[in-house]
Amino acid sequence: IVVDESIDLSNTTIPVMLIQPFVENAIKHGLLHKKGERKLQIHFKKQHQNLVISIKDNGIGRQQSSEINKMRKRSHKSFATSAQQKRIDLINQGQPEKIVIIYTDLVDSFNQSAGTLVEVILPLF
Repeated sequence: IVVDESIDLSNTTIPVMLIQPFVENAIKHGLLHKKGERKLQIHFKKQHQNLVISIKDNGIGRQQSSEINKMRKRSHKSFATSAQQKRIDLINQGQPEKIVIIYTDLVDSFNQSAGTLVEVILPLF
C-alpha cells in the first residue's frame, strides 16, 4: 500500500468500505487461481482535484476468472460488484463531481493476461 506524500491524511476521507470490494475481488478472483508470485498493489495519489485509488493485481484477469466461474456447477453472479455500483450511484446523486470507476485488463508483451487494474477516482471536496 502506497500513499503519496501530497495527500493530507488528516483532512482526506473516503466513503466507508469503498475500496474493500475491489481488493476482495482482486484476491478472490484474480490471485487465488494464479500460480507463482502473486502481487497486489494499492496506491493512493492526488491528481488535480481528485483522489485516485489504484488497485492492481497480477492475477489471471477478468476474462479467465469469468471462464472459471462459468465452469462451476452453480452460476456465479457478481453481487459485490453490482452492490458496489449501486452504492456509488447513491453517493453520486446530487453531486456535481462523480466517483468514477475504471477497469483495465492488463496484458503482457505476449498479449497474455497480466492482471487487472481498478482505478477509483474520487473528487476531493
